Amino acid sequence: MILPKLHTLTPYNRRLIRSGNVVELYEYEMPVLRGGTFSRKGRANAPFTSDETKLDNRNKTAARARRHVRRIINANPQLNKFLTLTYAENMTDIDRARKELDNFFKRLKRQFPRFAYVCVIEFQKRGAVHFHLLCNLPFVDVKALAEVWGHGFIKLNRIDNVDNVGAYVTKYMTKENMDERLIGYRSYSMSRGLNAPQEYTDEEQIEAELESLADVQRVQSSTYESEYYGIVRYTQIICRREQESPQEQPSSNKHGVQGRAPVIGRKKRRGCG
Repeated sequence: MILPKLHTLTPYNRRLIRSGNVVELYEYEMPVLRGGTFSRKGRANAPFTSDETKLDNRNKTAARARRHVRRIINANPQLNKFLTLTYAENMTDIDRARKELDNFFKRLKRQFPRFAYVCVIEFQKRGAVHFHLLCNLPFVDVKALAEVWGHGFIKLNRIDNVDNVGAYVTKYMTKENMDERLIGYRSYSMSRGLNAPQEYTDEEQIEAELESLADVQRVQSSTYESEYYGIVRYTQIICRREQESPQEQPSSNKHGVQGRAPVIGRKKRRGCG
């Protein structure tokens, strides 16, 4: 690794990440250096990496993926419907399942051009692939939606009374689910154009963000030791989530959310003659 010149680096001791109603504050004992360009060598020694190191690297990758997904979800409160897509057959082919998922998204976007989502993959006990999505679908007929999916059972529910929606969804991305079947695959996907979390390392900006917080629901703190930064104090502040207006609240029943949006379904092919 080639280190940048020290005069190009800007040190900081605090970092704040704001993802919608969730704020994360990192306080470092040793200063973190920001700036410069690092050049890393490729993974030339990967064939000689021990199994223990490979497992540790996979767990670190899984943790980064969970943090990224959690923050993106919390930064996009318009994603307020939780959709599960399952297979009737014992689908274990990830490539085929992903292709069918992409086709499902294409059909939805014909009806709902602004459809947006974050999707994570999970395996059932029998080994079958299924998908969990947080999305911005309006109130749709779930039976029609199941026809659009066309591969098995679906469930569509609102996310209500959950103040950390990102954590709620990423519980499906546990270490146990980051198994060998996902090697070479991403455990999540998301649509383009979603809001990104805001990150601050300038002290004035951090103080301004902390002072602007309103309707704080709870605060959680912990500490851990870093090889590079010494003792790190992590604080998570959760504020009240944005809520839809009362007139936008959907009706629901045992099948999930149904209601006033146009009924969607596959287009029937015209016969010949």
